Amino acid sequence: MAAPKVRFLTKIYHPNVDKLGRICLDILKDKWSPALQIRTVLLSIQALMSAPNPDDPLDENVARHWKTNEVDAMNTARQWTAAHAQPA
Repeated sequence: MAAPKVRFLTKIYHPNVDKLGRICLDILKDKWSPALQIRTVLLSIQALMSAPNPDDPLDENVARHWKTNEVDAMNTARQWTAAHAQPA
């Protein structure tokens, strides 16, 4: 059984998510096991969203921003959330 295909459809400013919404998370790639439940996958994504890993990025520009000015990067992430992820 292959790992599930998970991606964000909404634009997100995060070093571990690329412009196509793909997520850099080991359990979605080489650490996948059929024993994992969808709950585990979702909890892992939630943890990654709240604790970005700019040392293993999918988006180098966002990672660089995160490493050089985390406060400003988080403000940009909030702005993207307001612009792209808020209900109309």
